[in-house]
Amino acid sequence: MAAPKRQRVGIGIDMTPMVDIGFLLVIFFMSTYHARPPETVGVDLPLSRSPFKVPESDVMIVTIIPPDRAFTLTDSIDPTSFAQTVAQYELPLEEGGKGLRRDIAIEEAIHEFKTIEKKQQTAIESMSLTPEQRKARADSLIVWYNLGRGSAQPIPFDMLSRVIIDERIRNPRLRLVIKGDKKVESGFILQLMEMLQNPQVNMLRFSMMTTLEAGGGMFIKTGG
Repeated sequence: MAAPKRQRVGIGIDMTPMVDIGFLLVIFFMSTYHARPPETVGVDLPLSRSPFKVPESDVMIVTIIPPDRAFTLTDSIDPTSFAQTVAQYELPLEEGGKGLRRDIAIEEAIHEFKTIEKKQQTAIESMSLTPEQRKARADSLIVWYNLGRGSAQPIPFDMLSRVIIDERIRNPRLRLVIKGDKKVESGFILQLMEMLQNPQVNMLRFSMMTTLEAGGGMFIKTGG
């Protein structure tokens, strides 16, 4: 007599924990993801073999562009109007502003100055400048700065020391990274170094951003 067939037992797998883990991973990657910071002005960095990576937090980046680049920018950006636009965006709503954080206000101002209407307006104003006024505007565009991953904004060189002092008061752990184009004159860099060594500024430790010679990535070379 044939043995009775055994009934197969169904196997069920509870996928609920896997779904929970999947959502946790998505939240983790979204929380830790850092997009590339917006680059307001591009620079051609010098080469080096430094193995130190650029910090991602508690950092102030000072970008220095060559004078010829600054003269080109005078037809698209008016530093005075730019600063006024940022200040307007930072004002509280009850005072007629937008109440934005400073980093967001800078990004909004940069977006506004990239519009066709604003470029045309700035170009017309630039044509009416005297050679001396045009040079003064270009000098105000040579130095840019940004905090962390925010957008950079132009700043006159003689105001840079005040900004560094104020930001160090807000964040004592602030680190300075200098991002200078390789075409920048050495005399300007020496002038910057003298400013950083001023007892009032006292920024004796800083880093120079370079491009890794072997290829790939931004790196820094500590100096000071």
